[in-house]
Amino acid sequence: MTIVMGVLIMAFALWGVGDYFTQSSNDSVATVNGENITISEFNTAFNNYRQRMMAQFGENMDPSYFDSPMMRRGELDRMINTELSKQMAIDTGYRVTAEDIKTYIEEVPNFQNENGEFDKTLYAAFLSQTNQSAQALQQQIVESQASAAIFNVVSESSVLTPLEAKKMAMLNKQSRDIEYVTIATEPFKADMEVTEEEIESHYQANSAQYMTEEMVSVNYLELDAEEVANNIDVSEEAALEYYERNKDGYRKPEQRKAAHILVTGDDADEKIADIQARLAAGESFAELAKAESEDPGSASQGGDLGWVSPGDMVEAFDEALFDMETGAVSDPVETEFGVHLIQLEEVRDAGIEPFEAVKADIVQALQATDSETLFLEQANAISEAVLDAQSGLESAAENTGVELKTTELFGRSGGEGIASNREFINAAFSSTVKEQMLNSGVINLSDTHVAFIHINEIKPAEVKPLEEVREAIVAELTNLKAETAAKTLAETITTQVNEGNQTLAELATEHGLELQTATEVTRTGSSLPFNLVQDVFALPRPAGESVQAQVMKGNGNDAVVLKLLAVNDVDTEALGDLSAETAQITRNIKNNEQQLLIQAMREQADITINETLLNSVQ
Repeated sequence: MTIVMGVLIMAFALWGVGDYFTQSSNDSVATVNGENITISEFNTAFNNYRQRMMAQFGENMDPSYFDSPMMRRGELDRMINTELSKQMAIDTGYRVTAEDIKTYIEEVPNFQNENGEFDKTLYAAFLSQTNQSAQALQQQIVESQASAAIFNVVSESSVLTPLEAKKMAMLNKQSRDIEYVTIATEPFKADMEVTEEEIESHYQANSAQYMTEEMVSVNYLELDAEEVANNIDVSEEAALEYYERNKDGYRKPEQRKAAHILVTGDDADEKIADIQARLAAGESFAELAKAESEDPGSASQGGDLGWVSPGDMVEAFDEALFDMETGAVSDPVETEFGVHLIQLEEVRDAGIEPFEAVKADIVQALQATDSETLFLEQANAISEAVLDAQSGLESAAENTGVELKTTELFGRSGGEGIASNREFINAAFSSTVKEQMLNSGVINLSDTHVAFIHINEIKPAEVKPLEEVREAIVAELTNLKAETAAKTLAETITTQVNEGNQTLAELATEHGLELQTATEVTRTGSSLPFNLVQDVFALPRPAGESVQAQVMKGNGNDAVVLKLLAVNDVDTEALGDLSAETAQITRNIKNNEQQLLIQAMREQADITINETLLNSVQ
């Protein structure tokens, strides 16, 4: 079905169903100055982010990393910032023209062939693989270009004077000396007891954390262009007529079935001469290839290379092979791979492939051509029938002859088969379908696959039984108690040190902790926890003999008691060339100014977030 899908993807991706129908509306997860960010757009963006991260980090990335509300909120904030910057760009007169979009698309490397030219087939295949229409992609480009325009202006206007660069470099190269003890939470866990009363209380107070996912089942009608094509009957006469009109396209060059023996090394000529002598003595070419050939791909097959067309092999090999007689063995042929002996086993003359050999491909090509119009006609007929019915798909199924199907229950994270498609899921949970109980509009599952749905069953979210979540609650309460115990001990030690009762070293020994000293800790590149280093550099310079101990956060939930011993300033004469530091600082300034711009835009904007809908996303 490769031919069918190739034609269909080209037809529908470039001008067809993606633009022919209007997408069904979905609930808004946020509104930014009156512009909606739909749950469909959010899910698409979040899934794309998830896929990029999983592709980048592979097995090192835990999929559960994306399940936290913080991750969802972070992606939504990014989308809100993008929308705000786009609005500002448009309000200040920035425009993205059709020519801009065309140029952008044609310059994307993934859409270019080996000659660096724009290839519509690659473009259409991308749209199909990512389940989006050309119109949707072009809109993304407009929004991306407009959003980037404002930040480009900020970047181009960011400057750094030499004096500022020097001061910033001195701060960046500053280092600090510290001593500290880490109070890990893990040792406390074994002594933590969690009572039934605490479990029950936590369960009741945090029931929202232990809800099942709301699930739905839907009835649906679907139309797949590939199935439409498969159902088109192509007569023998039509296929034969197509064959006669396009015979030149089925012309095949002469092919030669060959085998070879390859040897390499400084003594290759001697080895080839020995093999030639053994062939002359009657030994089998195939057996000699198995024993002596150094080609790992063909040696075990007796040197067999299969059918070879002109140009398949390097030039010297190609010329020798196509100048031989059937059954002959060539003289030694030298190539960059070594020295070859070639045996020509059989010749297949050039000519046009017979009709029967290409009939199946012709039928598929004709089916694809005829299905373009038929698919759109059938999709339009189903759409009208569904719209007329308003609620329920039974009459639409009967009038169009399309099978009415029903999914199993599935949640916002998706289900099996068609229920795993993000557009399908979004439509199923839209207010139109789930709350108003109306038929959906057309759902573009891809540029060659559409569906229409109506709610069949809703299974509300409910609190999981206590026994099902007991183990998780016990673990969470144990962690909280251990964290509290570690922090309490850290505060006790800190108080004793600061009151002058005992030194940090003495208290570390008393409590079985290890006192550690770190000198010349830098802002970046330290082996210490990142958040701890940040806190260390936020401390004021130590004054006088008395240095106050501080409670800080270490790795995870560990507590740290720390004293800042010294601040080490860099010698201004040793700064040297500041070009690298200046470039890095300039980048930091640009990033900071962009963040300030985002903050200002958000403060002035009217932003509404549907927290309930956002938190329901799985």
